[in-house]
Amino acid sequence: MSNKQKVNAKSLLHHAYEVMMLLKKEEIGVEDAKAHAHLLKQSNNILKYELDRAIAIQKYDGINIRNIEDAE
Repeated sequence: MSNKQKVNAKSLLHHAYEVMMLLKKEEIGVEDAKAHAHLLKQSNNILKYELDRAIAIQKYDGINIRNIEDAE
């Protein structure tokens, strides 16, 4: 998958709204909506981790935190 897109809270909320509208129009089923909700929850957890990591780096100057984003 080569299509990389930046994710932020605003884009997650927008996606959640779109999924709710599709569910309301019955264009997707409940199981599909549940799957989207699970992915949104996981994405939100990653954003929270990134925020906590940034706070830790600022708070504890010189802390050595492994950069997992560069490892492939």
